[in-house]
Amino acid sequence: MRKALTRLPVLLLILALCPGCDQDTPQGFAGSGTLEAVEVVVSALINSQIVTMAFEEGEKVRTNDTLVTLDVEKLILERRKISAGIDELKASEESVAQAVVQASENLANTERHHRRIKVLFNQGSSTQQQFDDVSTRLRLAQSQLTSAKAQEKTLQAKVRQLEASLALIERQIADGTVTSPLDGIIVEKYVEAGEFVPAGGSICKIVDMNRLWIKIYMAEADLGRFSIGDSVRVEIDAYDNPLTGTISWISPEAEFTPKNVQTRQARAELVYAVKVTIDDAPKELKIGMPAEVYFIE
Repeated sequence: MRKALTRLPVLLLILALCPGCDQDTPQGFAGSGTLEAVEVVVSALINSQIVTMAFEEGEKVRTNDTLVTLDVEKLILERRKISAGIDELKASEESVAQAVVQASENLANTERHHRRIKVLFNQGSSTQQQFDDVSTRLRLAQSQLTSAKAQEKTLQAKVRQLEASLALIERQIADGTVTSPLDGIIVEKYVEAGEFVPAGGSICKIVDMNRLWIKIYMAEADLGRFSIGDSVRVEIDAYDNPLTGTISWISPEAEFTPKNVQTRQARAELVYAVKVTIDDAPKELKIGMPAEVYFIE
């Protein structure tokens, strides 16, 4: 009896120091993570020099707002050159089209004359020389029509080729004005006015602070407690009032707990990633803030 009483304080001390006790987990706790948002890096689509820059870090932008304009003067000159080439080819097309019409009429007349001479030749009223001459003119008329049609097709192909080049130039000129792809805040800029940027070179990073979310990891046993579309409570240390979140995505595949979990045993467990979108996120929230998610009982 005395030994049992002696061991009791030791057992109580072990239980108090045990890091895995359920008492350490708040009621309804689902998981924790950090705030994330949609981040878009805006890049240049053409090689050029920045002429104007219409933003600074920290500024708000809306979709289709102009961010930078690039130098497209050479492209504009190239567009004029191609347009002039198209006009020249189309003028040639008109004369070639007339040549096709004339060759067609000449062939029709020659065919009629050839048929008459052939009848006369078969009747003995025409000489071999006359028949040979009209046959030669017939072959020549056919060749002329074939040549005129081929030339017409060649010019049409060249016009289509130049028109495609013109469309490409027009697109490159339009790409010289870089606009915002979303509503958000400029959080980083990578270039300054006057700098040269290559195609694909980064210009700035825009974050959509209206769409914040947290990714948490949950054990399979907890997945039955909610489904996509359910509401949860989100608590953030830097914000006094609890927020409402919505389960917007659940991973279809299990994975090992991420390495940032402290214990090796926890990292070896299979969990499911769950995305919680914050409804009506306050302006005070920032990316990277730690947050906790709780079930709404």
